[in-house]
Amino acid sequence: MNNENVLSARQLMILIIFFSVGTTILVVPSMLAAETKQDAWISGVMGVGIGLLFLWMYVKLAMMYPDYTLFDMNEHVLGTWLGKTVTLFIVFIAIVLSAQVLFYIGSFMTRQIMPTTPVQAIHILMITFVIIGSKLGVVILGRTAEIFFPWILLLFILLVIFVTPQTHYNNLLPIGETSMMSITRASIFMIVYSYFPIIFTICLISRDAKFPKQLTKSFLYGGIVSGSMMIIIAFLSIMVMGPDQSSRNVYATYALAKKINVGNFLQRIEVTVAFLWFITIYFKLTMYFHVAIKGIASLFHIQDYKSLSTPTGVIVAVLSLLVYPNAAYTRQWDTLTWVPLAFCFGFLYPVLLIGLSYLRGKR
Repeated sequence: MNNENVLSARQLMILIIFFSVGTTILVVPSMLAAETKQDAWISGVMGVGIGLLFLWMYVKLAMMYPDYTLFDMNEHVLGTWLGKTVTLFIVFIAIVLSAQVLFYIGSFMTRQIMPTTPVQAIHILMITFVIIGSKLGVVILGRTAEIFFPWILLLFILLVIFVTPQTHYNNLLPIGETSMMSITRASIFMIVYSYFPIIFTICLISRDAKFPKQLTKSFLYGGIVSGSMMIIIAFLSIMVMGPDQSSRNVYATYALAKKINVGNFLQRIEVTVAFLWFITIYFKLTMYFHVAIKGIASLFHIQDYKSLSTPTGVIVAVLSLLVYPNAAYTRQWDTLTWVPLAFCFGFLYPVLLIGLSYLRGKR
């Protein structure tokens, strides 16, 4: 196999970290705090532990069909017509999720950093970069992620170091006051936002991008690192801002960075967190976009999926202006619609593929 079209284990791990962190690092800490108050970090730990089990299941599925994309598995296991129907559903979900991620970018920029800039301009600029990334291919995307990863890790470590002096351990008390049901619900939020979408990475396999042999290590290490980052952010948010303020801030991580004050000199450096978020969310959006165009290419047997980048990008850019009509709809989607939808494709769908494969004698 030509090594030029193979993602290294390190590159795949970094892509999974970026894909898992993405929008989650800004949104999930406030959702955990709203549900479990000062015990948000406990639900985070539980969510990471359970999420790793799902990652192992995705690895198992990918190793059963090492040369197949998820779209090929659909037709091989479910049959042609049912398989194409499932592929069409995945394409639809990927396009909607791409539009949602693009919406989050524009919403954050216009609310926090550039309030007078038209949101359409931000969406067009971002989707242009995404189209360029999709045309370069998954392997180039993995190499680029490998370049950015040390800087993202450095910014995250600096955030933790600089915000630590603002912590108040009393905000964690009393520990374990929240009911087990609330902790379970919060951990479900952690799983459906951080781990269930990782199944889409199996769609990235193609003739121009193969997975490494160390597939298990890449998935599990990526899940552990990204989950640890989420737990640390939730932990710091509670200790610095308290559970009430953390739950009220939609972008709790950005609000946390605003608290940095070292000697009344190092202040207002929250833009570093914004940069960390922009990089990770770009890779998450580009990977969703890859899933969409590769799914379309699989449905219509198009050899060059990259030719679909520009028209699909136009659709995503337009849909991003319509996907969340108002704040009430956003909250309803995130809490009521997304959870059962993610459960369907993140749990029921891979279990169905693995189960049918074994029934057909696939070992």
